[in-house]
Amino acid sequence: MRVRTLVGGPSAGIVAGALWWAVETAVGYAAGGFVPARTLATIAVLDVSIGGVVGTLATLAFGLRGRTVAAAPLALAAVAGHGFLRVYQPPGFGSEAVFAATWLVTAALALRLLERDRHSKLAFVHVVLLGTAAMAIAGVLLDAESAALHGVRLGVVFAAVPLTAFVADALLGLALRRPARFALELAGAAVAALVWGHPLSTAALVSPVVTAVPPPAGTPDVVLVSLDTTRADHLSTYGYARPTSPRLSAFAEDALLFTQARSPAAWTLPGHASVFTGQYPSRHGAHLAGAWLTGESIDGRRQVAFPLAREATTLAEALRDRGYATAAFVANFSYLYRDWGIAQGFGRYEDAPGLLLRHVPHAVRFAQRFRPGFCLKPYRTAREINAAALAWLDRAPTGRPAFLFLNYMEPHQPWLAEAPYDRWSRELPYARRLSQKNLYTHAIRNLTDEEQTFIRANYDGQVLAMDEAFGELIAALKARGRYENALIVVFSDHGELLGEHGHMGHIGRMLYEPLLRVPLIVKQPGGGRLRGRDDRPVQLVDVLPTVLAAADAPLPANVQGEALPDVTHPSIAEEDVNPFLVARYGAAYDRGVRVLYDGSYKLITTTRGERMLFDLAADPGETTNLASVEPERTAALVRRLHEVLDVRAGVADAVAQNEHGTH
Repeated sequence: MRVRTLVGGPSAGIVAGALWWAVETAVGYAAGGFVPARTLATIAVLDVSIGGVVGTLATLAFGLRGRTVAAAPLALAAVAGHGFLRVYQPPGFGSEAVFAATWLVTAALALRLLERDRHSKLAFVHVVLLGTAAMAIAGVLLDAESAALHGVRLGVVFAAVPLTAFVADALLGLALRRPARFALELAGAAVAALVWGHPLSTAALVSPVVTAVPPPAGTPDVVLVSLDTTRADHLSTYGYARPTSPRLSAFAEDALLFTQARSPAAWTLPGHASVFTGQYPSRHGAHLAGAWLTGESIDGRRQVAFPLAREATTLAEALRDRGYATAAFVANFSYLYRDWGIAQGFGRYEDAPGLLLRHVPHAVRFAQRFRPGFCLKPYRTAREINAAALAWLDRAPTGRPAFLFLNYMEPHQPWLAEAPYDRWSRELPYARRLSQKNLYTHAIRNLTDEEQTFIRANYDGQVLAMDEAFGELIAALKARGRYENALIVVFSDHGELLGEHGHMGHIGRMLYEPLLRVPLIVKQPGGGRLRGRDDRPVQLVDVLPTVLAAADAPLPANVQGEALPDVTHPSIAEEDVNPFLVARYGAAYDRGVRVLYDGSYKLITTTRGERMLFDLAADPGETTNLASVEPERTAALVRRLHEVLDVRAGVADAVAQNEHGTH
């Protein structure tokens, strides 16, 4: 059967678009992806619309010489149109030209394979499904190498891959007619999806109801708010020139703001694990392993870190045993996902992604060429986190205080602020050009002034978006009468390098101040609470003892932090080797890093024997290494760092032996 020109062609294109959507949705779901219903509907509209355009163009190309168009050529044109969406990479048309040239060969060979039933409607559907499935599966397999897949390789791969599916189908056709093998292939795909697929469950982790005796009336609620990837010096609350955090500033007027708070780590998992255990990474064990581990993370990356051990006692467990109702709502599904151990002790733990494209649909990639922010941010927004947390709080059991943990992710890469929070980036003359360019890289390189300005403007915009949501949370707590008698702790797990020292991002980087100096603001319960600014050095390990003191709960064994604000322990930070960065970017990342603070001085040591000493009072940008200028001070601080680490290791060993001996 033939498809009627100018009517059948566009209609067939619409059908093809629907098939693109169905195949890519199924492959993404089986590969462990998650796309919310509204986004799925948007992608479906894109696919169907683009499919209709492709069908119309194909009809014009094939149908001008007659009243009908054969179904098989039209199906191949639909597959080609789908592939073009993937290889379209302006400026220039290198990969597109290679794709077009390779596709002519693919189409010529495929038409010979389809000669027997090139006019049937079933052939049209079958060919589109085969070609789309081949490219979708190839996309999943090649996504890990997508940074290197461009130009000639990109064009050849997505033009040639469908031919492999057509050849395999033709070989099967030697034994079976199309209807039989179509049914067999569909059944085989379904079985493969069931056997090898790993769909992601986004249901909340729910633990048994708390049975501990409720604490006395008046025991405060506890609210922890994690501003993921937020550096203190980009908050107007901490003196930054742009008004990035007016709501946080208003909150800080009613709280105690620590100006010299540091994280003991430079990435999500160890930073949060230190908050929830009161221990440094070398003690709680949730840190980089220094080597590849078995398994992969929720977003398909090979494991490079150890999770928090089940034996660890977390803040949520301590408060649960005190009689608190506990719940967490986290946007960072990468390293706060339940598999990493932070969920321990929570009665409800929501860690679903906002969008997880294990296969990025071709229409999405195409749309991002014109609207770069489309389907870009994978995390739930701070407003979505607020809504879920407040809904739980409204139905939390009465008669018990609540422990509520919220994690916001707006400042995290990718840095592309959406309206209206693009106020500092949209007016830049080069904003559109740079929005099309992937500026995020692990490679150490000097960014241009334009690139740094653009990145920081977007980062600041995302901080502002998060700040507005934080203000809405505080207002909601006040409206519910759950603000005044609540201990509210606002912190960041780590900061972010935005081009300083040639670095961008956080995990695996050198431990400079933009990574370690973080906001920490504590609003105590009751009317006589402490307010103002405190310049004493403190760390995230001090959060747990502070919270448990307010809740009148006992400290777990081997806590290394102290209750704020009276902290006397030295501040240190730790980072181990990330094998991914070593494999991709070389020896510059093949070193562990340790940091010790001493007044205004900061010592950085590495396992390669490097020593860096900075006077942060005189050199806040850490540009002048004083290690050779002040060798005696450097040597003394190195000895002290070793003593601190040895003492902590010794205490940890003694406690572990004692715990082992009592079981």
